[in-house]
Amino acid sequence: MTIIVLILFLGILLWISSLASKSNIATPSDFFLANRSLGTIVMTMTTGASYFSTWTLLGAIGNHYRDGVWFSAFAAWAVVHALFIWLFGSRIWYLGRKHHFVTPGDMMEKYYKSPFLRLLFAIVGMVGLIPYMLIQITGGAFSLNSLTNNAIPYWVGILIMGVFVGMIVTLSGGRGAAWADTFMGFFFGTTLVVITFIFIYKAGGFHAFVNLQSVAPEILVNKGQFPGIMETAIGLMFGFWIMPHMWQKFYSAKSPMILAKTSIITPFWNSWLMALGALFIGMIARSPGLVPGLTPENSDTIIPLFFSTYAPLFGSVVVAAVIAAGISTINSALLSSASLLVNDIYVRFINKDVSPARTTFISKITILLMTLIVVIFAFIPAAQGFLVPVAALGYGIVLQLVPAALGPLYWRRGTLAGAVSSIIVGLSTLVIVYIFGSPLPLGPATSGFILGIITFVVVSMLTKDSNTQEKHIHHREMVETYFPSEAK
Repeated sequence: MTIIVLILFLGILLWISSLASKSNIATPSDFFLANRSLGTIVMTMTTGASYFSTWTLLGAIGNHYRDGVWFSAFAAWAVVHALFIWLFGSRIWYLGRKHHFVTPGDMMEKYYKSPFLRLLFAIVGMVGLIPYMLIQITGGAFSLNSLTNNAIPYWVGILIMGVFVGMIVTLSGGRGAAWADTFMGFFFGTTLVVITFIFIYKAGGFHAFVNLQSVAPEILVNKGQFPGIMETAIGLMFGFWIMPHMWQKFYSAKSPMILAKTSIITPFWNSWLMALGALFIGMIARSPGLVPGLTPENSDTIIPLFFSTYAPLFGSVVVAAVIAAGISTINSALLSSASLLVNDIYVRFINKDVSPARTTFISKITILLMTLIVVIFAFIPAAQGFLVPVAALGYGIVLQLVPAALGPLYWRRGTLAGAVSSIIVGLSTLVIVYIFGSPLPLGPATSGFILGIITFVVVSMLTKDSNTQEKHIHHREMVETYFPSEAK
């Protein structure tokens, strides 16, 4: 039944991708950004589906099982989710539409007049996306393996995810990814709601959490690890808009009003739904005997384990939802990685005269090659650990780009020296703390982020760019656009 449901589900995705491909035009803007034409519903669903992934349906649930209410930091960032769509997303949209940007590096080079900074953004973005793409493939493979009691081996699941993702992304590009995300977002979001109610019912209904007081009281109490909560919340908050594939979602909107509507809908559908569903399921799974065979080591597969025992048929639908969560994220991440490699490196530094059609063709080949790389990485033992820590590594890497990105979006005093040094300091700090630890109660990503912000401000105040006048014009136009009454 799992195989039958999986074939039906993948068939629907292939059909959606085929429909989308008929509207494609052989240009980078169309292939990567759906010709900047996404409406409210599609933008809302593709934004959420591209961000919430297997670490939502598997990793976050496993973390709640192991750590209890402490991991509510997973939900804390949703408080500013909508705000950030408008604060950062609308400005990214405006500059992208005005200057025809395709990648974050496009904006960085134009504002700071630095090809090196463009290259740095591309490399850091691609490196940060690799762990994020990895957990989508490994999460789907683990789910198939768990639900079928090892009948579908891990390596088969990896190949299924890799082959299919590479195929549909190459076929339909950004438009197909957005259309498929809309279907998959509704699918796995609805499935998560149903699963949440099933778990609550099985654990005693409204008394489920009361019952936990006698069997696992420690998970109902915050551990007091504020630095850990801050690390998670900051990574998710800023990672939402600085991750390359999310940045490019903002470029893809039809208008700023689309982003305004998305910012209103998103907290209810994407944020709280995903966060609270994961919290309820993970903590309730502590109820004795509720999930047979559950241990901390396999807690990232709570949902497949549960349904493989009680309702294998519905479990097949659940695994399809997990795979939907994975595919809806990795498709955008693959597209974004390919755009960084092709636009920011190949076209910018190797072959500037390549035609749009040729660029699109090269991008498709790049997607297939990057899919192969991710599949190979998925067989490395280090990539097969708990999903949340692996995802956090990706967020932590890309988080170090935030200070430099604030320059063109908000702070006119930021300089090229400040931007480059902030990235170098942030990444260096992340690596040092990750390997050797820190005397301060801060994690690697937060340590790098804080030092990066300080470096950006201090170095920018001590240096000056040759294009200062041009940057002032840039920000004056932003003020005139957003606050016309104040500009007068």
